[in-house]
Amino acid sequence: SVPNAVTSLRVEDWTNSSLTLSWTAPQGPPHPPYTYSVSWVEEGTPASGTRHTLDTRVVLELEAGSLYTFTVWAERNGASSDNRTLTGATAPSEVTGLQNETQTSTSVTLQWEAPADPHSQLYVFWVQWVSGGHPQGEQGPQGRQANQTGKTNETRFEVEALEPGTLYNFSVWAERNNVASSTRSLRASTAPDPVTITSCSSASGGYKVVVTWSCPPGGYEAFELEVGRQRVSQPPSSCGKGVSMSGLGPAKSYPAVVTTLWDGMRAQSASVTCHTESAGVIAGAIIGVLLLLILVGLLVFFLKRRHEKKIEKRQVPRDLVFSFPGDILAEDFADHVRKNEKDSCCGFAEEYQQLALEDHSQSQMVASAPENSAKNRYRNVLPYDWSRVPLTPLRGEPGSEYINASFIPGLWSPQEFIAAQGPLPQTVGDFWRLVWEQQSHTLVMLTNCVESGRVKCAHYWPLDAQPCTHGHLQVTLVAEEATENWTVRDMKLRHMQEQKALSVRQFHFVTWPDHGVPHSPDPLLAFWKKLRQWLDQSMGGGPPIVHCSAGVGRTGTLIALDVLLRQLECEGLVGPFSYVRKMRESRPLMVQTEAQYVFLHQCILRFLQQSSPAPVKKGAIYENLSYENAAATEA
Repeated sequence: SVPNAVTSLRVEDWTNSSLTLSWTAPQGPPHPPYTYSVSWVEEGTPASGTRHTLDTRVVLELEAGSLYTFTVWAERNGASSDNRTLTGATAPSEVTGLQNETQTSTSVTLQWEAPADPHSQLYVFWVQWVSGGHPQGEQGPQGRQANQTGKTNETRFEVEALEPGTLYNFSVWAERNNVASSTRSLRASTAPDPVTITSCSSASGGYKVVVTWSCPPGGYEAFELEVGRQRVSQPPSSCGKGVSMSGLGPAKSYPAVVTTLWDGMRAQSASVTCHTESAGVIAGAIIGVLLLLILVGLLVFFLKRRHEKKIEKRQVPRDLVFSFPGDILAEDFADHVRKNEKDSCCGFAEEYQQLALEDHSQSQMVASAPENSAKNRYRNVLPYDWSRVPLTPLRGEPGSEYINASFIPGLWSPQEFIAAQGPLPQTVGDFWRLVWEQQSHTLVMLTNCVESGRVKCAHYWPLDAQPCTHGHLQVTLVAEEATENWTVRDMKLRHMQEQKALSVRQFHFVTWPDHGVPHSPDPLLAFWKKLRQWLDQSMGGGPPIVHCSAGVGRTGTLIALDVLLRQLECEGLVGPFSYVRKMRESRPLMVQTEAQYVFLHQCILRFLQQSSPAPVKKGAIYENLSYENAAATEA
């Protein structure tokens, strides 16, 4: 007898290269078993095929993005059932080469390539986008923008009406016959908006101007301020506040330019002409005459007092760009320490607690990106976007511009140091790229590679004269000199493609205990003197790169010590609290523990004791300070 027809013929699943059909067996006795035949014809082409099976399910290998007509019938004992017919389509293949072609502050233009499918000219392409936010935006659910979509027949689409300085997540897929391909995704930012300069006023008798600008709409990670030939980076909190630039001349005009920075992009600069007042010229002439009249008297006075000075105060260079509020006179510093050490160092504890309560919640979006997570040793020590040190991106390597390192301000420059995380095995090459791109001649290492049985830093330099190669960079150990407390290594860094070389000296302090402080300031002060002598002799090149394990505790303590001792020598003043707070605006947790903060004061006091003919009371010196950092990432 003729079998009944199959029932419930349907498309069960599909991909861009296959389609799965299933059906229900005909009604009637199950034996002998049925044989099923499946034939198909591709729409618009002569392509066809037939498959025979004993199952009620078949997977057919087909062309992507194509429409087919399928016919299924059952056979038994040489007789065939009626046909059952169904139309079904395979999914298109994914688009390729998705990229951000251009962007403005309110739009992003995406471009991609259509898949190499036989009917790709018939595809429609869908684009979906959603805001990933920005540091200045809402963080709650109400601040999140819902998914939005658009479609096009082209391989290019401009997404408009976006927010400036904002990261967006984009998805693109192809569709035909109401069947969609898999999606391709891309993260891209809109450009930042420019600022509006609201004022530029003269100050300090015409030797300084104060520039104020409004906060632009959307996101921003830093601002660049240029007045005359001086250029400095400013944190995102600087908008709406007056920023001063000194070292100017009275009765002159200076162009002031402010540029918004975001995600490696620069907004159109805003500019204004600043006019310094002439009062300084008149006052300067009057003061000059008065100084001439009293010069002899002053000379006699200072000659008499010269032997009473506790510290030789050198003339402050003209280009001094930072002074720290709350500075303490050198002759008052011992009393300051003595007061703070009372009641189990209660004063220092209060100062350090105040530092810990300071709000430095700034954007860390680049460091937090998924592709960069493996490059961070500790999850709570991430560089801020505005002060991080970017690397030159490598083609085809997302995140290759990132390293856990920050510019740190000093006494003469807003980028006087680089504080870096100790290299991980997977970031040693990035570390040497940092050295090369910044042209830094000096490395300062304040940790051992292994401490208390834990790896604190990768051994990133050669063990012997055999060179090590990292990408295009080759590192050779030239010389090594070891003492009880430190080792000095001279290395040659060569770029194999550019055929250029850079001499690098590493100062490695080896006796700073893990999660503590040295037992005495003397070895660290001796180490600092050797380091500072080298830095004063080797002018030029990039900033010194200082690292420990996390790049905040020991690193912050040594940088603070160098800046504060130079401030002491130049001005006869010192401001540990203010400078540590200043460092923490550029990198979190600098001077990471209370013990390190107290030890910093101990070192300054010991330096004063060594420099002064009048002995400093020993009661203000703490010996064998060692605090355990209970929550610590690294000291």
